[in-house]
Amino acid sequence: MRNLTLFLLFTSCLVLAAVSYQFKNSQLLIVGLETYDEVELEIDGKKVILPVSQLNIPWRKNYNTTLVLTPIKNGVRASPVRLYIDASKDRAPKVRLKVPSYYVPLGKLTLEVFAEDDWDDPGSLRYSVYLDGVRIDPPKGGKLLLDTFFMHSGERRLRIVCRDSGSNVVDQTYRFFVVPTPPRPPQFSQGRIVSDRTHRVYIVQDGSIETYETKSSNLEEQLAFVCDLDAASNESIPVLYYKEMEFLQHQNPILMNLNDSCSLSSEHTVFGRVVVPPEQTVILKAGSTLRINSGCELIVRGTLLLERGAKVTGSGNLLVVESGKLIATGATIETNVSVDGATTLWISHMDLSRSKFQINRSFLTALKNVKASQMIIDNVRKLWIDSSDFGILELLNCGDAIIIDSKMSQLKVSRGSRVRIYSSSIYSTRTAVSVSDLSVLETIDSWISGKIGVNVENFSKLRVRSTQINADTAVVASGYSVIDSFASVLAGTKALQLRDAKFTFSKTQILGGTEKFGLVEVNEK
Repeated sequence: MRNLTLFLLFTSCLVLAAVSYQFKNSQLLIVGLETYDEVELEIDGKKVILPVSQLNIPWRKNYNTTLVLTPIKNGVRASPVRLYIDASKDRAPKVRLKVPSYYVPLGKLTLEVFAEDDWDDPGSLRYSVYLDGVRIDPPKGGKLLLDTFFMHSGERRLRIVCRDSGSNVVDQTYRFFVVPTPPRPPQFSQGRIVSDRTHRVYIVQDGSIETYETKSSNLEEQLAFVCDLDAASNESIPVLYYKEMEFLQHQNPILMNLNDSCSLSSEHTVFGRVVVPPEQTVILKAGSTLRINSGCELIVRGTLLLERGAKVTGSGNLLVVESGKLIATGATIETNVSVDGATTLWISHMDLSRSKFQINRSFLTALKNVKASQMIIDNVRKLWIDSSDFGILELLNCGDAIIIDSKMSQLKVSRGSRVRIYSSSIYSTRTAVSVSDLSVLETIDSWISGKIGVNVENFSKLRVRSTQINADTAVVASGYSVIDSFASVLAGTKALQLRDAKFTFSKTQILGGTEKFGLVEVNEK
């Protein structure tokens, strides 16, 4: 009996030591009784039994009293616990900002704000937010919206001051680093990826683009696009990863069918309608020539790989369709090329000025060191253009396009395309850039010149950063379009012509007149 009494006394002491309370949003939270089923609560002589999960009790500030708590488990009551509640204190709020990473890329950034206070609801807390000492909009609905496109590169300081109804203040400063440009691409040497960064691998499988990240220098895939990622998750231009393939040489100079994988190492002529079947690969070796005569077609449903120095010529047609892949590096194409439904398209170190090259549908497309008088690219899921030179480049229905270190005389972006340009120049004697039909164009560290620099219309958006636009009329915007400008120069006889448009700018030089028609909103950040 004595031992039982000591055990119960010991257990009661443990319960008493473990039970505590806190206030949150004018609710009394009792903790330490989670192992029990119910608790009998006595307050001011009144008793009530509550499930442990419901021990959140509405409370009034400065109402001090003693609670008597009797824990119950499996219908057995433990010893009562007396808990004195001191509600006279009013502590400062607790605020935590969830920043995904110290390094952040350009673009819209949504930061979650977690706040709690002993007596105030989070929605009633008052915020003052400062970015590098400049006051900005406070969070709404527990989210703080930032746009790093309007921030200089380097480390930024974000200060949040939060006050409750009792004038208690919490003051916190967070730091993050804006990285505006992508990293250099990895190197590919002797079948290995040469880079210490994390790689993002792109492949097409079962009718969709799939990606994964790895630090391995060897991949399982036979063919893939590989980008490097920096600390801000900026993605580089890809390199082509492929494993060397050796096949039997096709001896017949006349190609009438291609049922199996093979290599072509001399001069060959396509006769009639020849198909590269799915899952099969044809390699045109260096120094070889493939002629497609008038009225003949080479239809690629598998993979056609053109090695450096290979040549495809003739007045016939090269068609890359369905699951087809075309890989060409340093080759010569002097024929009609139509890409309609390809999974993978890689063209590098090539002059396409003497070919009619059309890209109508493709999953992954990369153009590197390519020259063409005109290029129309329609309905491409993922597009990279690097160090290329175009007369006219037209992008339609391009879901995600990156252009870097390139030159153009005209750029047309339309039909819901999303394009970002780095370190490129566009010079025209007419309209240099057109953005229309729900499209988005971002230019970074670029230069644009023309009679009209950029024409934006039909619910589209233009964002320029560290970009100079020189033209008779630098920017024309209409049709409820949006223009954002940071650290840029808009220069012309008319710098801006706005009709039913919104223009937001920061640290931007506007050198020239401004015309406004209809519903126009101009904001300086």
